[in-house]
Amino acid sequence: MVDMELAFAARTFSEAIAALGGMPPLSTQISLELPQIAENGALVPITVSSQLPATRDILILVDVNPQPVAACFSFPDGTEAFAATRIRLAHSGTVYVAVRTEQGLFATSREIQVTVGGCG
Repeated sequence: MVDMELAFAARTFSEAIAALGGMPPLSTQISLELPQIAENGALVPITVSSQLPATRDILILVDVNPQPVAACFSFPDGTEAFAATRIRLAHSGTVYVAVRTEQGLFATSREIQVTVGGCG
């Protein structure tokens, strides 16, 4: 069972994943675009889209952030499940995307390196 309120209140990545009902299975129908190296962890561009039928929500989580849920986007029926934003990363780590559909949760992830002062 997914508890979005607990996920947002989580202070660790494992707490956030537990609130979502555990680590969702990976899906190739979720597209995640972000740079491999971010020179500025305060402004990391990210684009997410879901080709999964009946996508309800897209959650962006960062395993190294003090508050792991970075963003959540909800989509009404008949809407393209696409989001583009900027997130803040505390350190190098992994960005996870969890997509909630009528069939449950699905995920994808990518590692990202945050450089100090723009030097990798």
